[in-house]
Amino acid sequence: MARRDVTEALLRPLGAAVVLLTGYFVLPINKDSDVNYLGLLVGAILLSAFCVWEVRRFARSTRPVATAMEMLVALASFYIVVFATTYFLFSDYSHGSFNEKLTKIDALYFCLTVFTTTGFGDIAPDSEPARIAVSIQMASTLILLGLGIRCLNVLITFRQRDVGNSSEESPSAG
Repeated sequence: MARRDVTEALLRPLGAAVVLLTGYFVLPINKDSDVNYLGLLVGAILLSAFCVWEVRRFARSTRPVATAMEMLVALASFYIVVFATTYFLFSDYSHGSFNEKLTKIDALYFCLTVFTTTGFGDIAPDSEPARIAVSIQMASTLILLGLGIRCLNVLITFRQRDVGNSSEESPSAG
């Protein structure tokens, strides 16, 4: 049963990431599209529904620590897609926001280099609004990292408590 729980805990946020990335690449949000506003609206609805689903799932969970870990992984996917979309939209709607025009792949790549603090320097924000967005991502990455570390700390504490309780129960069972 525990193996199934772990598999589900890994597959659920992975599935969410696939859905979010598929939406990111498929929805017509670029300036040249005739249905770009519809694409943006559908994307916003999907992201909102994703958030509501995650919060409701967490609120109803009987395993809050495992669900919190799932939610953290899903949040990272959400976070990356939102910032990649933001960078793509800046580049597409406001030329000169970056030192080069970004495709969706470029925007995702740039978002990941900021997220991982790699920062190769090949893509850089040139406009003030783009720099503000990148600054927000950098600061919020620290918060997300802090949440991840805290979540792992809670998991380890619960695990140590469970191991301690089962070793205390073992002698009395025998």
